[in-house]
Amino acid sequence: MYIDIEEGEEVSIIFKNMSAYEMNFTPQEITERFKRGDESRHTEGSGLELAIAKSLTELQDGKLDIVIDGDLFKVIVKFKSII
Repeated sequence: MYIDIEEGEEVSIIFKNMSAYEMNFTPQEITERFKRGDESRHTEGSGLELAIAKSLTELQDGKLDIVIDGDLFKVIVKFKSII
């Protein structure tokens, strides 16, 4: 996993991860409650993690976006800069 931080009018925190396989879901699907990116997993995780992260980010007037490009998965969290 890689983490980048970009500053300007907004502060963006970008989490990047490479998957072992090409992802076949949309960003909208993966932020739904109880949705898992890997449907074959039955032992770990509830599928709530990204839905909760998105809700908490929005409660703090931020924005959480997901970008999927083949096997590259990015979560971008943005907040207005206070400086």
